Amino acid sequence: MVMSSILSILWYCSVPIGLIRMGASTIMKNIFHGAEPPWGSKVKWQIVNRDLAYLIRRHYVALKNAMKSAWDLEAGLASIFPFLDDLCRATCPWCPTPCCLTARAWIDFKDLLFLHLGGHPIPPEQLLPNLKEICRYWSLKGCVLPRMSRPWVCTWYLCPTQKANLRQKTRHTQDNFSRLIQAVKTCRTEMEAEFIRIVCGG
Repeated sequence: MVMSSILSILWYCSVPIGLIRMGASTIMKNIFHGAEPPWGSKVKWQIVNRDLAYLIRRHYVALKNAMKSAWDLEAGLASIFPFLDDLCRATCPWCPTPCCLTARAWIDFKDLLFLHLGGHPIPPEQLLPNLKEICRYWSLKGCVLPRMSRPWVCTWYLCPTQKANLRQKTRHTQDNFSRLIQAVKTCRTEMEAEFIRIVCGG
């Protein structure tokens, strides 16, 4: 159970090969990102969430630093949401081609790990079953998922109109936004790396 859980989850991790132990490095060498959404079927989605929850329970005490990273990540995300919400209100309602209908985004491993470590609502299914479909959580009023439960790519991506809007802000506002985005990226990487180090016995 333990080994199969680790391997099924690590398939979509992005940490360096050197951090992987317990035989997982063989699989890690064959990762290809972006071919299809991971865990696209409902069964696979249920399995990966079950296994990830199990691994977190099993290593709960040792994962305190990973959990701290998740809490720091939550605070970082919360700090940029108001700014992003303002951008969305100024652009999304009038957009003839919403990103949600044209982009192909999904919850990746870091996203899923954050949801589990932070105790946030986990969507009942992956955003896309395959690349031919549109996001199942899109609605005429926007995304139905809570901000914290959305993939990171759906948070940081700015369309050309939003980028133009951002350029109209003060230099201080632009620089601060860039710093916050970079801080979130760093936190996501640290959280994932610490999880892999603990779970794989590094």
